Amino acid sequence: MRIKIDKVYLSLTFVVIFAALSWVSSCRHDPLLPSNIPEICFEKEVLPIFQNNCSMAGCHDGNGESRSSYNNYVDISHGVVAGNPNSSRLYQAIIGKSGEGRMPPDKPLSLENRMIIRLWIEQGANLTVCPDSSSQPQTNVNLRACFSRDILPILVSSCGMAGCHDAVSHKSDKIFVSYSTTMRSVSPGNPGGSPLYEVITTTSGEDRMPPSPKPRLTQVQIDSIYKWISYGARDELCGEVCDTINPVTYSGAISSTIQASCLGCHSGATPSGAISLTSYSNVQTIASNGSLMNALNGNGVPKMPPAGSLSACKIRQFQIWIVNGYIQ
Repeated sequence: MRIKIDKVYLSLTFVVIFAALSWVSSCRHDPLLPSNIPEICFEKEVLPIFQNNCSMAGCHDGNGESRSSYNNYVDISHGVVAGNPNSSRLYQAIIGKSGEGRMPPDKPLSLENRMIIRLWIEQGANLTVCPDSSSQPQTNVNLRACFSRDILPILVSSCGMAGCHDAVSHKSDKIFVSYSTTMRSVSPGNPGGSPLYEVITTTSGEDRMPPSPKPRLTQVQIDSIYKWISYGARDELCGEVCDTINPVTYSGAISSTIQASCLGCHSGATPSGAISLTSYSNVQTIASNGSLMNALNGNGVPKMPPAGSLSACKIRQFQIWIVNGYIQ
């Protein structure tokens, strides 16, 4: 379940008070915690703790004596046991009172930060991404290639699938389901020096991404990624052009969303779930039996796209298109 950051911190206020009382009464590092705490979001709550306290120059930035880096999900996840803080090397280091293994060595983390990390591990140490809670007028649309609107859907659909570059599989230690994990393969301002751009422009061999027999990215998608990297590969506010007032048609709105967010999995000779979405008739078929909206909303089935759901406005467009009779 994805939630907004303000709800998390309201719950964490209770957690910290509860944990402190439990700590005093039990004199232990691992107080019992309530089981109904909302899911911790890795990118906005856990990662900054490690970045600000552990991955500074000379420490765990990948260049220090330990050669370990705690500024990304893959390396941090290697130090934890999902669901078990007490067996997690990183958690034991941050609650340590003394010795070489204590982290940070000079100043312990606050109780709140330790509780955030503990809760995250207990909840499965997932690569959770917080939705953007900032508001932006609909008219304020970034016309440049923008990461969350234009680039991330392509990567999630074509690269971040199960068994490839999702948070669980992270083939070759590459994950393409969020901004921070994608940036490990990007050199801002330099597409030619970015491993991501190199593999999507490779036409054959083991380095090609997506791998054969999956279709290559379209030239439009490749150009968008090139432009985004050239601009500096920023994580800017995007805005979106999403019209739900005028008639929604397949050619005008639905097809482009399917192309960006679904075809990476649902195309080719062996589409995921044996569901191909490469044509109007394919999409109309699963829309008419209710499967499409169930998947977009996560009603009784895993929510799709799996690592980056569509905006509420985009989902509303699909709903309007269905209600109005699948206009082509």
